[in-house]
Amino acid sequence: MDGVLLINKPKGWTSTGVVEEVRRRLKTKVGHTGTLDPIATGLLILLTGRATRFTWIFQELPKAYRVVGLLGVITDTYDMDGNVVEEREVKVSCQEIESVLGEFRGEIEQIPPPFSAKKIRGRRAYELARKGVKPDLKPVRVKVYRLELEECRIPEFTVFTDVSSGTYVRTLIHDIGQRLSCGAAVKDLVRMAVGPLTLDRAVDLEEFLRSDRPESYLMPVEEGLGFLPSINLNTFQGRRVMNGNQVLVEDRESEGYIRIYIDGMFVGVGFLRGGVLKPERLIVPKT
Repeated sequence: MDGVLLINKPKGWTSTGVVEEVRRRLKTKVGHTGTLDPIATGLLILLTGRATRFTWIFQELPKAYRVVGLLGVITDTYDMDGNVVEEREVKVSCQEIESVLGEFRGEIEQIPPPFSAKKIRGRRAYELARKGVKPDLKPVRVKVYRLELEECRIPEFTVFTDVSSGTYVRTLIHDIGQRLSCGAAVKDLVRMAVGPLTLDRAVDLEEFLRSDRPESYLMPVEEGLGFLPSINLNTFQGRRVMNGNQVLVEDRESEGYIRIYIDGMFVGVGFLRGGVLKPERLIVPKT
């Protein structure tokens, strides 16, 4: 049962918990393509069966969020599910917030939250943080493509943001609060999109779990990867690709991941550079 499943994750659920329930219903291999914190809701992309071979492609996609920040509070997790470590007086205006947001657009450097899945010498940061050990987290460079103030009712403010893969929205809100000198933590977070895949196409988790035909919500793998360009190979080229060999293709000078079809049948994803197609992940068509 190979496919792509778009789930609207409810608050309080872990991504792993969603995966386990979906696996139980579908009775097949299931994996997610990017963790959503328990406090977060919204789009969680799951892959089933052989579709899990394409996890990395979805992980690399940019993501869009609508997030509510609460000023005047700092927590150990950078969201309101954590322990409050400091409270500060809020003396900022909506205009000041708007101005500060401009400093966080574009390529920025951020340090992942202490309570995150970031690995440090083979251990997750949150495992160390839970034991009272401060994780030695290094700054990472990320991109904030869009950061717009949608609503401002001090001490709360709502922003819509498009960010690169690997960006921590909790850190973004925390850093904005630090820049405003009053602190801030995430109160509410909704993932609106992953690449071109949007929340309005997702099924509510509860609806999926109570369905008599949960498999009907699965999207074919090639449709889920529809944001990638495609190439159709002839039988000779296809045989070489299925054996793991590179092939030359004509009139293709673009570079990037591409869906591979052989005589009209989807067989996987390759990387195209300089007219040379290298197979990356393949699936043998079912007959």
